[in-house]
Amino acid sequence: MTIEDARIYCLSKPHATEDMPFGDDYVTFRVGGKIFAGLPLTVPNLLVLKCDADLFDEMVAEYSAIEQAWHWHKRLWMQIHLDDAEMTSELVKSLVDKAYELVYNKLTKKEKAALEQC
Repeated sequence: MTIEDARIYCLSKPHATEDMPFGDDYVTFRVGGKIFAGLPLTVPNLLVLKCDADLFDEMVAEYSAIEQAWHWHKRLWMQIHLDDAEMTSELVKSLVDKAYELVYNKLTKKEKAALEQC
């Protein structure tokens, strides 16, 4: 999976938006104003995803291409080396889905209702 494939998939999630709050070299993907994924453009083929601590521990133990995300909370954000052969498109999409759901599910009813009206 390329970073453009990852970008397109992140934006395919319902109500997902992208912006560059940290400058021209970092794209973030949000739902309800909260970040679920990021693409650091200065590091080739890297995707940063929100996760819970249990998923983080499991993924880091199982895949050498997944590690703690640089400059993000130690066990709540992981970074994935997309160019690693063990990172199939299906696996990456599954992790994006989990990141999105984790953030979306924490939105309040009011925030979710506001998204549905857009």
